[in-house]
Parts: sequence; structure tokens; C-alpha cells
Amino acid sequence: MSTPQNALFRPPAAIAALALLAAVYEWALFATTFSHPGLIGPNYNTPGTDWMVFYSAAQSFWHGQLDLLADGDRFTAFLNAQFSGVLTQPLSYRPWIAPPSFLLLLLPFGLVGFGVSYAAFQLAGAALLLASLRLGASDPKSAWTIGLPALFCPAAALNAVDGQTGFLVTALLIGGLRSLDKKPVLAGILFGLLSVKPQYFVLVPVALVAARQWRALFWTFASALALTAASAALFGFEPWLLWFHKVLAGDPKWIEHGRLWGNSIYASAVLLGAPGGLASALQAAGLLGGAAAVYAGFRRIRESDLKCALLLAIVFLAAPHSGPYEAMMPVVAGCLWLKHATAPAELWRWTIVLAVWLVPLVSPPAVSPPGRFVPLLLIALAALILREASTKERVGGAISG
Repeated sequence: MSTPQNALFRPPAAIAALALLAAVYEWALFATTFSHPGLIGPNYNTPGTDWMVFYSAAQSFWHGQLDLLADGDRFTAFLNAQFSGVLTQPLSYRPWIAPPSFLLLLLPFGLVGFGVSYAAFQLAGAALLLASLRLGASDPKSAWTIGLPALFCPAAALNAVDGQTGFLVTALLIGGLRSLDKKPVLAGILFGLLSVKPQYFVLVPVALVAARQWRALFWTFASALALTAASAALFGFEPWLLWFHKVLAGDPKWIEHGRLWGNSIYASAVLLGAPGGLASALQAAGLLGGAAAVYAGFRRIRESDLKCALLLAIVFLAAPHSGPYEAMMPVVAGCLWLKHATAPAELWRWTIVLAVWLVPLVSPPAVSPPGRFVPLLLIALAALILREASTKERVGGAISG
């Protein structure tokens, strides 16, 4: 049997070539967006268009204009006026839809210039991702085995060009799971910070209950509540009431200009012709099914890396909105699965991970029909991770018996 830890360094030549070509293309797309957006691929307008939303939200607080965030049309007009010198075309509808607790974390970035804040947020997120992979690792150098693919994959390039939160979200999930056994308080704090992205937080308590990690669960909710209370004390309760209204009532313009451009089950179902009610039901089923899979996996799986792989794959799948820039989560999940697989050198395994690696190239599904089948790919990956864990448990039990 080949050594699983070494397998990641020996992908089949064709797989390695395709993965490298895709990553180089996406990073070239990032580089050319600074001077010639759309030259070699999709036109991303200018680097950091999503970061413009985050940065301007922080600045709206410092400038006493927090009311801008209440009206998506007004906020979009403000963005187009504020960044007219760098935008190559006006931004489409860009509302503020994040909870106020996220704005609390962004406030320091509003104290510096846009370019500095944009670079600092991306670099800090990448550093946190590498640091999270070192937590609990028997050989800290092995963090680069997963870290390099995570930072170099096409999803990472899109995260950088958009100025998104993929590095941060992935780092918080991995860091929380890697510190869970020995540092449950730290794990809880990291998971609590993840509550600023609720779509990726919702399955964390399920995992902690299944793993009987009560101390970490307490600190998860304590830190999440502390963030909520601090943001309410600073911004007032009105932004929270407005956010809950947006979540419960929905924003038709956001669905059209934002949610349908993501990789969620809902978006895929609508784009494949399903009516909105059925698409929402399928999304709910995905969330419930994901919760069941996470619970079963965290009750049964012993190896922390396989738990991490399972959660990373499922939170991306079950999220009501996820973007291709956050597809580094299933990329890391696939790499961890390969690392701990019983026969990682098999071509079909590499093909599955390569398909996950290529998700950004078939996104957004609104313009790329193959992207509408990404949820099926993620279901397959999650099922394979569960199967791998079950196989290892049976083998381990037979040996110990």
C-alpha cells in the first residue's frame, strides 16, 4: 500500500497538469484584472469589488452614515460614486446583507485606505489559513501539504480578485476543528467568530453535539453572543432587526443579482428549471441531510482530519448561498480525504478532487450550465469521505480485535 501522506506529492501526470493549468489561468485572470479586466476570461470589473461592499460598510460607520446599509439601491449608488475612478463599469445591485457582527470585525479596516485594507484582509486570511492547518498537526511542516493547494487553487484566485472571505471562513472552520480536543475554549471562540457568516456556522453546533464537545459548544455560543451583544451596543438594535427582516422576507433583487450567481442547491435547482418553492425545499432538504451526515460522521469518525474534511464539504454544500471563491473548503476537504485514504493513488480519487478543484471554472452556474451540477459533486465527495471513515473504522476494529 502506498503511504497516504506522500500521495499528495505524486498525483498522476495528467491530473497534475490540468490542475496546474487551471490554477495558473485563474491567477493570471486575477493579475490581468488590475489593468485589463476581461482580457483572458470573465470580466471582474476591477479587483476587490466585493471588498468595496465590506470596506464601505466599515467606513459608513466611521463617517456616521450607517443608515446607508439599510437601502440596497442607495448603497449600490454610493459604491458606484465612491469608486467611479477605478470601476470599469457600474456595479450591479450590491446590498449589505451580512449580520452586524461581521461589520464589527470589519471596523479596523475602515481606518485605512481601500488598497491597504484589501491587501491586508486577503494576506491576513491566507496567514490564518496556514496557521489553522498547523494547529494540532503532528508534523507542522505537513501543513504545507494542504496549505499550498488551498492557497494556489482556482478558488483562492477568485477569492483574491473579489476580495472575499473564503480564506477567513476556511481558517476558522479548520482552526476550530484542529484545536477541538486539546483546546476546546479556543475552538469555541473560533467557531463563535464564524457566526459572522451564518450559512457556514449553522452546522457547527450539530458537529459539537455529536462529538459531545460540551465545553467547546458553550464557548461557541458564548463568543457568538458576545459578538452579537457588542455589535448591538455599538450600532443599536435596528441593524439587527433589519438583518432578520432581510433573512426572513428575502430580497428579490438580491436573489436575482447575488444568490443565483452562487453554487448553492437553490441556485442550481432554479437554473435547471425548478420553481422557487421546490428549489427552496431542495435547499432545506440539503441542510437537513447535511446535518444528519455531520451528526453521523462526528459520532463515528475518530480521525480529526476526516471530520474536518466532512464538515468542510458539507457546510459548502448545505449553505443557502456559497460562491466559487469559497470552494477552497471542498478543495481542502478533498486533499484531507486523499491524505487519509486507504488507497489514495487510485485515479478515480484524483479525478474527484480535480473536479472539485475546477469548480470555479464552471462558475457561476448562471452562465455555465455544468456548474449547475456542482451540488451533486459535493454530495459524492461527502459520501466518499464517510465511506472512507467507515472503512478505516472497520479495519481498525478488526486489527484491535
